[in-house]
Amino acid sequence: MNIEELKKEYAGQDNRGTSFPLYVVVQELFCIGVMADGYSVNCPYGDGKTVTRFRPEDGDSESPDGDSEEEVRKEMKSQGWENWKTAELMEYQLGYIWIDREIFLTVKGAEEYMKANKHNHGELRTYIKWFEHRNFEMRGLLEELGFEMKG
Repeated sequence: MNIEELKKEYAGQDNRGTSFPLYVVVQELFCIGVMADGYSVNCPYGDGKTVTRFRPEDGDSESPDGDSEEEVRKEMKSQGWENWKTAELMEYQLGYIWIDREIFLTVKGAEEYMKANKHNHGELRTYIKWFEHRNFEMRGLLEELGFEMKG
């Protein structure tokens, strides 16, 4: 994409309700680990999540785990566990947060990146952020390149 096409795309995209120059972040849902009982994910955007998982109580690190008891028992059966029907299963919670992976000036650029790199990542999304009013370097750089500054 050349600079003229980029400027046109930037000026024409939805500014998502901000008058500041914006940028687009591609974020990936990232597992932060097992959550202690009674705790949940607390993250800056308030949209982390906690997922319930199951695994055999007497298993080791190679034991199957899954989103449901049925899924785990099916995997135990396929692996030849003798007690796959009666084994005690442990329920645990995994916490996930969204972490920034790449930044772009346009939603189009972010979506093209996500499409081209989906095999390298888990769940991806776009998230809009903006350069603060007093980020003189970025505002000046965008203006110098000929980007239309709103606000």
